[in-house]
Amino acid sequence: MSDRYSVSKAVVTGGARGIGAAIAERLAGEGLAVTVLDVNEAGARETAERISAKTGSAVFGFGCDVTDRANVQAAFAAAADAMNGIDTYIGNAGITRDRMFHKLTDEDWDQVIAVNLTGAFNGLRACVPWLRTEGPGRVVLMSSLVAKAGNIGQMNYIASKAGVVGLVRSGALELARFGTTVNGIRPGFIVTEMTAKMPEAALTKLSQNPIGRAGLPADIAGTVAFLCSTDADFITGHIIDVNGGLDL
Repeated sequence: MSDRYSVSKAVVTGGARGIGAAIAERLAGEGLAVTVLDVNEAGARETAERISAKTGSAVFGFGCDVTDRANVQAAFAAAADAMNGIDTYIGNAGITRDRMFHKLTDEDWDQVIAVNLTGAFNGLRACVPWLRTEGPGRVVLMSSLVAKAGNIGQMNYIASKAGVVGLVRSGALELARFGTTVNGIRPGFIVTEMTAKMPEAALTKLSQNPIGRAGLPADIAGTVAFLCSTDADFITGHIIDVNGGLDL
């Protein structure tokens, strides 16, 4: 493993595809052992096998419903058993249920909050036995650009991602004394299977930024790799915007 990393055992939620899979692959490529967790258990295992074959690192895949606290505890315990511990948590699992707020159903609201916000907290709490031990640790949670700027038709999603910022700030204060940094990322428009379902007009608008292209999962994975490296030892409680300058 590169000497740029003092951590070596990462868990990535929502890791079967898209941004999560890119993060898992980047960290494994840096030499970390990685556990891919996803509600799609078969997808998690397939992604783990593919990444392990490509990088040569130890990569494991388990099913995990981040809204089910008992399931989260069991999945993180399995990850710790497989990797002989956990020192890095990447809270990436997320969903959308977009509608104007007066049309949101109770289920639309509850599911998005449960996955995006409570799910991120469930994973963080499941890591407590390892993150509260002395030694280097890393936490990176996914927020969103819209949590900063607002957006029509995404009140549930925005509320959940704004809440993640609170988790980052509080987690940074609580875990600093143990050697663990806690940071967040606010991605802008990133090309994934989820965003590909958006209307073409919206895709075009969101791709119009100073850099002149849409973001890629690799752009987020690179930022995560930086935050997990020793180059970011003195960064905690920070939210990094990765959006091509879309909000300038």
